[in-house]
Amino acid sequence: MVNIIPIFVILLSTLLISSRGNAVESPRCGGRIFVENTIVIEAPVHEDCHWDIQTQEDRILVITALNGNLKEAQEFLSIHDGSDKDSPILLVENQKTHERSRKDLPEAVYTTQSTASIRFKKAPTSNLQLKIQKAVDCPFNLGGESQCARAVDDVSCYCATFTQRDHSSQTTYCNNNNMKLLTLETYEKEQAIKAAWNGISFWTSLTDTVQEGEYIWESTNTYLYPGYANWDISEPEHAALKDCMYSSWSGRWHDYGCDNALDAICQAIP
Repeated sequence: MVNIIPIFVILLSTLLISSRGNAVESPRCGGRIFVENTIVIEAPVHEDCHWDIQTQEDRILVITALNGNLKEAQEFLSIHDGSDKDSPILLVENQKTHERSRKDLPEAVYTTQSTASIRFKKAPTSNLQLKIQKAVDCPFNLGGESQCARAVDDVSCYCATFTQRDHSSQTTYCNNNNMKLLTLETYEKEQAIKAAWNGISFWTSLTDTVQEGEYIWESTNTYLYPGYANWDISEPEHAALKDCMYSSWSGRWHDYGCDNALDAICQAIP
């Protein structure tokens, strides 16, 4: 019976620290954590607490402070890029910022791989919570005439390409770079994208190629209606061969011939 209780505690702890959608809290001092989506770590009341953190292999981790300042918190902890003993330390001041990223995003550190470790050297003097999220890697560009940014939130990535191509070619371009052609499911997302890249017209993945008037976001295979839409006056025209949608420099949607050449924005979402 003496040996059964510790095993039960370990199993219970594993259930508590596995993220399943919404953020969940971890135990107060150390352990192994798999991040499905988001998890919150409470600062320990003891020294020498050590968390090993992992997410799915093709994703990275982003760590922010829910309360307090992450840069100041580095006095109490170290965040390592990987779980090996000699993994390099990630510092807020060394993080490169994408030029077009949202300016109101919290201070964060990003790993370069799917694992990290957080080691508390001493207990913080005030309450501190760390939020750890699964994120996609975000390059600074996809080659010539392109620009990437965390334009919507701190876990996704968006890349604009200013080489004009037809709709099919832009879809292929995004796919070849492990991304998808843009979807605009909400007003807030659209405004964030336009704040990052103002004054350009760009292809999205919205089409009614299969059935006239039945619009589908091809990148997510979801229907437009019921949902957010931002058509310009008298749009869509439902004219012959106008089966693709672009967002114009003025900020409204137009149906357009898919063979026309336009800029595009790609997206990668965890």
